[in-house]
Formats: sequence, C-alpha cells, structure tokens
Amino acid sequence: MRKRFEAAVTEIVPSGDRLRDTRRPTQASPRTGYGVARRWRWWVTAAAASVLAAAIAWAGFLRFKPTVALPGLTPIPVEAHPIAEFSKIEIAETAASPLVFRGGLVLESGAPHFGGISGLRMTDRGHGFAAVTDAGYWVQGRLLYDRGRPSGVADVVMASVLGPEGKPLRENGKGDIESLELTAEAAYLGFEGHRNGIAVFQPTSDLLRRHGRLLPIPPDIVALPKGRGLEALVAIPAGHDFGGALLAIAERDRTGRDMAPAWILKEGTALELKVRLTDGYDISDAVFLPEGDLLLLERRLSLLGGFKMRLRRIPATDIRPGAVSDGSPVLEANRLFHEIDNMEGIAAHRDENGIIVVTAVSDDNFLPVQRKLLLQWELK
Repeated sequence: MRKRFEAAVTEIVPSGDRLRDTRRPTQASPRTGYGVARRWRWWVTAAAASVLAAAIAWAGFLRFKPTVALPGLTPIPVEAHPIAEFSKIEIAETAASPLVFRGGLVLESGAPHFGGISGLRMTDRGHGFAAVTDAGYWVQGRLLYDRGRPSGVADVVMASVLGPEGKPLRENGKGDIESLELTAEAAYLGFEGHRNGIAVFQPTSDLLRRHGRLLPIPPDIVALPKGRGLEALVAIPAGHDFGGALLAIAERDRTGRDMAPAWILKEGTALELKVRLTDGYDISDAVFLPEGDLLLLERRLSLLGGFKMRLRRIPATDIRPGAVSDGSPVLEANRLFHEIDNMEGIAAHRDENGIIVVTAVSDDNFLPVQRKLLLQWELK
C-alpha cells in the first residue's frame, strides 16, 4: 500500500529478544540507581527508534512487493512467536477498557509473498482465518491456541487473487487489495489504485481458487485518490434496516477534512454517509461485532511517536444514509508503549464459549524492520 502510512518501524526491544516471548522481567525499583538507569536507557532508545522510524516513513522509504503469481494453492511455512503482554512497560498500562488482551503472535516466514496483510476475517469460531494482502494474494490457515491464548498458526496456504478471466487481479492494476469481507454466501474484496473497485467471489467453498467478478460501483468510489481509497468493506448484519447491504468506507476525505466518506451499497444503489475522524486518525479497517455495533480500526503516524492505533465503537443506529457516524474509543495504543505496528486488518467472532473475540493484524509493508503481528482481545 503506497500511501503516507508506509513506514519502517524499528523494533525497540533488544534485537536478541525480538521474536521471543515479550514478557518483561520485573524491573528494579525506580528508587535504585539501577532501576532509574534502565528506565532512562529505555526512554532514550525508544525516542531514538521512533524518530528514526518516522523519518524513514515521511521520506517515502522504498518498498518491495512480490510480483510473481502463485500457481494454485502454495503452502507457506510460518513461524509464530508469542506476545504475552500488550504493554511494554508497567507504566504504559491503558485505562479501563472493555477489551482484555488475550495474547498475540509475531509471524515470520522465509516466503517472499507472505506479508502486507491488509484484510482479515476469522472462521470456524476463531480456529481458522482468511486474509488478503495488498500485493494481491489470499492467505488462509488455522490459528492454534494454548489455554485460550494464540500459540501458533498451521496449514497456511497462499494463492493469487484471480479476476474474471482467471488471471491475477494484480496484472490488471487491481492488486492493491485493502479490505475483505466474508459472509456465508460470498467474499468481497475492496481494492485501490488507478481505479478503485470491489470484487465478489462466489461461492466461498474452495475460495482461493475462485474467479472474482467486479461489482458496479458509483463513480465517487471509482474516483477516490490512491492512498485514500476503500479501507473497509463490511456486510451490514441482519436485523439492521439495511441488513445484507455492504458498507464501504474510505480512508479519509479527498479534501483532507476530518471526515471519511462511506456508502451503503445495496441492489445497485449507493447511499452516502460520513464517518467523523478525530485526533489525526485515519480509517484502517472495520468489522461489525456480533452484538451489531461497528468496530473501527484506526491508525495514525506521528513524527515522534511512530505508529498509533485506536479501536472505536460506533452504534449500529448511526449507520444510516446522510448520517455523520461517530463513536467512543474502546482502546488506544502507540508503538512506544505497546506491542503494535502498522495495524491494518480487524476481525471479530464468538468463540465456542460465546465470548466475543477481536483480532487485529499488521501490514509490515514487506519491510524487514517492521513486524507481522496478530493480536487478540476479549470483549467484556
């Protein structure tokens, strides 16, 4: 995804600990010289890393994307290293939130196609997943757990996203896929580039081999500028006035104002609404919670703080034509204090115990100095 959020975020923890369990040993008391020295070293390292990361981002760091099509289903070896704590230091604990961190994973693979994950949906009550990358590939696999915490991934396969003629969508300039929605009947992908669009894949069985067809969409969506295209694509749940329709949300307004345009797409009609943007955040993805409200994933890049992420809950009643939808933050985190990166995809599901689980993934931009993260929370 070539946009102003393309960034290289340098890992702050010592390099020897990057891919291990990131739980921190108990630090010395801040009253001791040793404890104070450790804290000062951490702050200096964190500040230097953030400044360097942001400088690389704003300079438009050169980014690699794989260009070779994957024939059929290609197995991908992936290593997973657990993240036990969301906060990096004790003083960084977030205020009371309805989200309780379950655990996370740092994902690594020697396969050059694995990375750039931009959309995610969970299947099989959270034991399976389907994802897309902004280089034009499907990713599918199983998520493993240990006592309710993510512990690894298995059976990961990738394939090129195919267009109507059976050729990779990326060959037609439609490979920059930014959003994914998965229903019982179909999968929908939103892409940006010279022309924005939406592709539908039916049925969902053997999904990674399906040929997509392009949906008719209004000119306002087609003309969205690159870097401000469709970032979220969600199916409005049954019981809503527009149940069964698609909600498409752009990253932000083309004028740079604090509004993101959105459309309810149903039966050939497009009904516009707005999503209010605040505090410099842009839309990254969205998902409807099983309870019916919309959960927005937002991100921000600042010169000193590096990447930030926020989850904001919007009441389902605010999703209507002509509305300016807003909501309350339920989680906010930054790269200095928390285990996040360029968080790009979000999903929600009920597990076998009926608990609502929120899962987020990061887009590493195919840069070795960024990380591929999978994070999970329980919703109280």
